Amino acid sequence: MKTFHYTSFMLLGMFFFGTTSFGQCDPDFDFGEALWGASPDASIGEQFDTAYVGTPYVDVFHVLVPTDASAIDPAFALPLDSVVLVATRLVDTISLDTLSLEDVGLSIICNNLGTSPNACTLIAGQQYCASIEGTPTGPGVYQLSLDIQAYVTVFGIAVAQPYQFSGYIMDIVGEGNPDGIVESVVDQISWFPNPADQGFQLTPMNVDATIEVRDMSGRLVLSTQTFAQNQTRIATQDWNTGIYFVTWTSDFERKTSKMVVRHD
Repeated sequence: MKTFHYTSFMLLGMFFFGTTSFGQCDPDFDFGEALWGASPDASIGEQFDTAYVGTPYVDVFHVLVPTDASAIDPAFALPLDSVVLVATRLVDTISLDTLSLEDVGLSIICNNLGTSPNACTLIAGQQYCASIEGTPTGPGVYQLSLDIQAYVTVFGIAVAQPYQFSGYIMDIVGEGNPDGIVESVVDQISWFPNPADQGFQLTPMNVDATIEVRDMSGRLVLSTQTFAQNQTRIATQDWNTGIYFVTWTSDFERKTSKMVVRHD
């Protein structure tokens, strides 16, 4: 499988995901004057909501598809016809096993507003959405990737280009959302700076927790404890340049975020 050269196009392919009620989503995100865009946007650290085993889950993704690939990367000045989902994959960050969404109790529902018989075919120049929903059946932290076909026009002919995208996270917590608790501290957690060079810090929380860091291969790079109200700093000067997954786990909650380490 050939990997697409420009990462900006990732957001175009990620139309297959998405936060509201169960059922068909509404493509109603305000992109302003932008020619293209996506929400949530993984390139700026946004991720899908944490899921809990046995608790119904839904998250919505919005995308504005451009009419020309040059809106994303000027080096590719080709008319864009459509993009189509081919497959979604989950890779367990510990066992490295590959699964489908259905393997963990989830499924994907695309809404292309009826513009094509295939609901996961999105036509250029329109806004669309899709939802991941279901009731998770098993815990895990997964790298989420997808295969798409991007159709561009070459000499008047639509040509399909296969690409693979990765780097998103599906985090399923095994204990479920305890007693329906809705107050959460995970939304307050942040790692900074990101990208990191010599190290990064964790925003102090009011609970004790464990921090684990894994690289893209799933290898455990670091495991440490953080205590309530303490400032936690993680040194990265000896780490290789690349992408890492930082998982913060308390007694009731867990959050996994992508951390980039880049040495200048």
